[in-house]
Amino acid sequence: MASRFEDVTDSDVAALKDAAENMNTLFELFYASVRKQDGTDYEPGSLKVMQAALDRHLKEKGYSLSIIKDREFLSSRKVLEGKARKLRNEGKGKLPNKSRSLTREEEEVLWECGQLGNSSSRSLLYTMWWLLSQHLGLRGCQEHYTMNVEDFTLNKDDNANEFITFAEGPTKTRQGGLRLQPRSVLPKVFATGDSRCPVALFKSYLAKRPEDLKLSGPFYLACIDNPTKTAVWYKKSRMGKNAISRIMSTMKENSPLQGEG
Repeated sequence: MASRFEDVTDSDVAALKDAAENMNTLFELFYASVRKQDGTDYEPGSLKVMQAALDRHLKEKGYSLSIIKDREFLSSRKVLEGKARKLRNEGKGKLPNKSRSLTREEEEVLWECGQLGNSSSRSLLYTMWWLLSQHLGLRGCQEHYTMNVEDFTLNKDDNANEFITFAEGPTKTRQGGLRLQPRSVLPKVFATGDSRCPVALFKSYLAKRPEDLKLSGPFYLACIDNPTKTAVWYKKSRMGKNAISRIMSTMKENSPLQGEG
């Protein structure tokens, strides 16, 4: 194969096309026949998780196409969707434990499909909820609902690494907010420097809030859907408790994990 773009020939293009077609065929066969070791079917959502894991593996190996998005793999996606639909019709996907934690692969699906990330006001807010739940161990809706921006501190350690801390059980009269020096006993969420850096996403969320609520006020604000001609993505009103409690189910409903427990 050619090493430079200008050296690519028609035969190179044909070879790449043939390779994608062959791989697509293999995925069609895999999706149609894959079973657990005991011969039973996987849950529909597990098939989607496998697809995301395979797509991530190919990306890590330098493969330029996505088996989830690109048209070269449309027919294999149809096979997967058809099998998932058939399994749901047979009663699969209705898991009894609705509160179970996401697996690493399921979390990857949410990042890949845009439910987690910073592509919209909702995805950024959902990401705040997810990261705070994971890093600070927050689980109850009430904990999230009553949080204020002043409950967080943003600072650097002696090596200039940025981190966030959350003051557990803060009072409404607590002063200082982001200018406070964090206490060593508080849990710290450190910057990672990648596209999913919790500190960078936290700072992005603050920047998208109304000007007079960037350093104070309710942490979870109601979203402005599809904001135009403005850098503000959120309203001045607090997000409702019921909406916060449904964040996980809402993300799943709008992702390939739809219908899973």
